Amino acid sequence: MSIPKVQPLLLPVLKALADGAENPVEGIRKRVAERLKLTDDYLEPINPKTGQSPYVNHLAWALVYLEMGKAITKKKEGVYQIAARGRAIIASDVNDLTINEARNA
Repeated sequence: MSIPKVQPLLLPVLKALADGAENPVEGIRKRVAERLKLTDDYLEPINPKTGQSPYVNHLAWALVYLEMGKAITKKKEGVYQIAARGRAIIASDVNDLTINEARNA
């Protein structure tokens, strides 16, 4: 299994926030990794230039795109909550969400 790029993380991130609570990014990362059954081999490699694992970087971009599209809101630094548009996306029972769909409200 390879590390998911940004797009495959969009819907799992929304689903991780579906409880409606304010969720810290660390908890979102953990829930998405569990949902996608990612192993430590894919979560731990560090990019020498950024000091981040590709997973952390891709998940951060997924949060940015979802926030741009008003599917989630950033409550404070590192804390996110699903918004009405995000709940509507989940309720529509989509199987996939593209970056363009996520970031264009």
